[in-house]
Amino acid sequence: MNISKTLGRYEHLWRKDNAIYLAFGWAALSLFTYVFFSGPAGGDRPFWYRIFTAYILQNVPTLVAGLLCLRNGLSRRMPSGSQVWLFIGIALLSYFTGNIFFSSWELVWHLNSTGSLGDPFFVIFYICLSIGMLGMLVSKQVRLNIYQWSLVAGISTYAAVILMWVLKPPAPPVAISQTQAVATAAMAPEIQPAETPATPAPEPIVTFDRLLKPYGQKLNLFYVWSDVFLFALAIVMTLAFWGGRLSSAWQTNALAIVCYYIADMWLAYAGNHIQDYQGGFMLEVFWILGAILFGVAASIEFEYMLARKQNSEPSFYDDF
Repeated sequence: MNISKTLGRYEHLWRKDNAIYLAFGWAALSLFTYVFFSGPAGGDRPFWYRIFTAYILQNVPTLVAGLLCLRNGLSRRMPSGSQVWLFIGIALLSYFTGNIFFSSWELVWHLNSTGSLGDPFFVIFYICLSIGMLGMLVSKQVRLNIYQWSLVAGISTYAAVILMWVLKPPAPPVAISQTQAVATAAMAPEIQPAETPATPAPEPIVTFDRLLKPYGQKLNLFYVWSDVFLFALAIVMTLAFWGGRLSSAWQTNALAIVCYYIADMWLAYAGNHIQDYQGGFMLEVFWILGAILFGVAASIEFEYMLARKQNSEPSFYDDF
């Protein structure tokens, strides 16, 4: 079937207003779920809640946003350039795939998610998203004045300082005297060691886990420093597209990057400072908001291009 005819038949579903309505509804559902059911940062969370947030609330908007960006990337007439949106679409679809493996590693196969099969896809996400953002800035020949560059440098430096504080190892526990230790051990009831349950993970998953585990911590450092780099690009983008014809779409993309930055910084902090941290705390809703904003940005630019072309050509989809 011809892709232009297929997409043209459902053209009304891709309009900006519909995307914004759906984005608002999904954001409200996500905020309600996280605020009322996430619990304290270091507490246990219901299994149904972790499944629902990891597989449904996070993955659905990421998949939809990736498809919307990919749709823009298939067009030859996008104002920002087709390749820019193509890289962003590939990045989001890679994140969607990686998040499925990342969540399954812990929730389905009961393995430590640091160093999982999702990591290669997360690496693709950061690389493609960086290429897409840099390609946009380079293609439009963005130029900032000295004061704007100073603002970018100052905020980026502050973000890097926050990251170094997040990555700082927690203080060791206060040592107790030998007498206190003996007394505590004497009062404690004798507990028989529990048998470690066999992992339900299939053998290929266990093999991948063993191969990727040594690189888990290094990849985590790559992710958070990439977040700082993308955060700096988001500031440049906000200043560069202030009031221009592409300002709405790319300022929305910049906000999406900020959302991913907040969620990733929280996960880095929680993994480093909260013992036995379970995913699903309230701040992780920013991953969902980031994916939603990418989808809205893609719809905004699509609508702008469609309005510009509809008077001169019978259908935008003839450009595929």
